[in-house]
Amino acid sequence: MSMDLAVKDLTMAFGGLRALDGVSLSFPAGCITGLIGPNGSGKSTMINAITGMITATSGEVLLGGNSIVTLRSDQIVKQGVARTFQIPKVPPQLTVREVISVPFSFVGRKHALIEGLSDARSIAAYFKLDPVFERRCADLSVTNLRRLEIARAVACGPSVLLLDEAMAGLSHEDAIEVGQVVKQVHQAGVTVVIIEHMMSVISSLCDGVVVLNQGKLLAQGKPRDVLSDPVVREAYLGKGFQL
Repeated sequence: MSMDLAVKDLTMAFGGLRALDGVSLSFPAGCITGLIGPNGSGKSTMINAITGMITATSGEVLLGGNSIVTLRSDQIVKQGVARTFQIPKVPPQLTVREVISVPFSFVGRKHALIEGLSDARSIAAYFKLDPVFERRCADLSVTNLRRLEIARAVACGPSVLLLDEAMAGLSHEDAIEVGQVVKQVHQAGVTVVIIEHMMSVISSLCDGVVVLNQGKLLAQGKPRDVLSDPVVREAYLGKGFQL
C-alpha cells in the first residue's frame, strides 16, 4: 500500500546558509503533491535530505509515521522511498535492460503495488521502453532517458516516488507523455512527490501543491488556490501568471 511522507522542523544548514529552515509539511498517502518554488528555495535539498543523500542538520523525516532521518540512502530505498534526479544518472555504457535490472538484485522487493512488474522486461514494457530494451543509455533520446529514470525508480518497488524535475528539457508534447507515465504509477497506488517548473503539469497532475521560498514553507493547498495566491505570484510565478 502507498504511504504518507512528512518532515517536521527540517533544517539543512551549509555554514551560515539555511537551505531549509525549520520546514514542517506532509505528503499524503495516495496523492500526487507538487513541490514548487524559485531556484534555490530548497526543493532539491529537501529531496536529498528525505532520501539520505545528505544528512539534515536537525528535524525529522517520517515515512508512515516512522522516522527514517538517520538511515542511509540504501536503507531508505529498502523502506520504500525511491527517487529520480534533475539530470538523469544512468551509466551511458549500460543498456536499458541492465539499468532496470540493478534494483531487482539490490532491493529484493516484491512489486505488489504494480501488478505484473516482476522483471526488467515487464517494467520496460510498462514504460514503453521495450523497443530500446537492448540499446545503450548513451543512444537514448531525452524522453526515453526520463522514462528510464522513472522506470528504474519503480523497479525499487516504492511506496513513495520522488521526482526531481522529471520533465526538464522535454517539449510540451513529451512532457504530456511523461506526465501520463506518472499518472500510471500513481494510479497503481504509489504516493508521488514531483518538483516541476511547468505549472501546466502541476495544475493537471497534482492533488495538492507545496511552495518553498528561501528555505521556508510559503504556501500549501489545492493547485488552483495556491497558484492564484498573490503571495506565491509575487515570490515565484510573476504578477502576469495565468492558470
